[in-house]
Amino acid sequence: MPLHQGLSVFIIDDNEMTRSLLRVIIQGDKFDVVGDAATAESARTRLRSQRADIICLDVQLPDGDGLSLLNWIGEKQPKAAVLMVTASAERSTVEQSLRNGAKGYIVKPFTPGAVMDTLENIAVQIRAQRAAAKT
Repeated sequence: MPLHQGLSVFIIDDNEMTRSLLRVIIQGDKFDVVGDAATAESARTRLRSQRADIICLDVQLPDGDGLSLLNWIGEKQPKAAVLMVTASAERSTVEQSLRNGAKGYIVKPFTPGAVMDTLENIAVQIRAQRAAAKT
């Protein structure tokens, strides 16, 4: 029986504790954390060579905002599903993120359950798209 391969996840957040916490929550049978970055610039550098199924993206980064990085990811990795992670629950930010292609939104402080539920929902969408692409 082939080993079940989880979906790959890349984490972009300037807070090291948040990155570590997300890694602990996400890493497991269903998801494999393949990398992380603390700034928009380092994320761009790493994502040029690193593919990910799901990208967790902070809205506020020290060298730019997540919304412009979201657009860049959409161009460079159009198959990646982006999950916005932020301390801001501002409706305009949420709506703009979703309009720009984000597949989900988690507000800090988050619970492990909220993170996994949101990732599971995105995983279902990814698997459905892949199944449709094979037919």
